[in-house]
Amino acid sequence: FIWQSRRDGWNHLYLYNSDGKLIRQLTKGPWEVLDVKGFDAKGELLFFTSTIVSPISKNLSSVNVKSGKIKRITSGNMVHNTLLSDDGAACLDIYSSPDIPRVINYVQVKSGATKNLLTAADPLKEYSRGEMKIFTIKNKVGDDLYCRLFKPANFDSTKKYPVIVYWYGGPHAQMITNAWN
Repeated sequence: FIWQSRRDGWNHLYLYNSDGKLIRQLTKGPWEVLDVKGFDAKGELLFFTSTIVSPISKNLSSVNVKSGKIKRITSGNMVHNTLLSDDGAACLDIYSSPDIPRVINYVQVKSGATKNLLTAADPLKEYSRGEMKIFTIKNKVGDDLYCRLFKPANFDSTKKYPVIVYWYGGPHAQMITNAWN
């Protein structure tokens, strides 16, 4: 059976035998498994979403249960929301980034062949917008905390502007992601 645990400090997947003895850790690294999507038709590949690229992105990967080899299905520092077919042969990859409102692709998992189904236009392209920037600051123990800054349209660094600070008490509600806002 597969057990999802934080036993190494990160949320990962572990393979156990039916007696409850650990066979091996299936995923490992300084990143989190976010969701288990399912298996392929033979039960050899386990599909999962994770922060393997960045803490503010989400990608679909598979892990071979026997070998432990991980293969990324989606790529890029973006937020990929995926729908996996029952047999694990294909998925819908619905993703966005701060610059890309939405793309929907049909992906053949084994070959990686992709067919674009939708690329959304920027609904705000006619509006004057300020720059948006994602950056990090360090906490007391040196961990990166992600922040997002929106500057006013036509920003002038020699002027003073009012500031709105929106503070949230994560990590249960991640607000800073590499997705369309």
